[in-house]
Amino acid sequence: MTLTRIYIPLNAAGLRRLDADRAITKAPFLAYAVTDAVCASAPVAGQDQWEYSALGDAVLRSAALLGHGEKRRIVAAADVEPELVGPAAASDSGGFIEDSAVLILDSVELKRIASFHVDADEAAEDDELLWYDVTELPVILALL
Repeated sequence: MTLTRIYIPLNAAGLRRLDADRAITKAPFLAYAVTDAVCASAPVAGQDQWEYSALGDAVLRSAALLGHGEKRRIVAAADVEPELVGPAAASDSGGFIEDSAVLILDSVELKRIASFHVDADEAAEDDELLWYDVTELPVILALL
């Protein structure tokens, strides 16, 4: 079965909940993925560029989720069954909807997460995020 890679924007509280619950629960929730709209917006790009675009949208959403005193954007990359991924509407995101936005219809278990992408220090708009394997979740939590 082919799985769909999704990018889930998080903040520190969301990451702690994921660690405690072993899943991202609160479905339905907004995530980002390579959609038909992403592919149509850059038809000569390849899968890597489309995924990078979806990740970038998730990073922007993570920045919007940062609470008082939080300084690290966090994105979880997960591989889920396509049936969990639905279309997102503007009402799901508070207005504007990115081409890569999707609605996740059920919980995403920690075992579905492949990696985390986290700021090295304080969030800065142009900074690349560091890549962490899912097994490094305790290391990331210690950074927060």
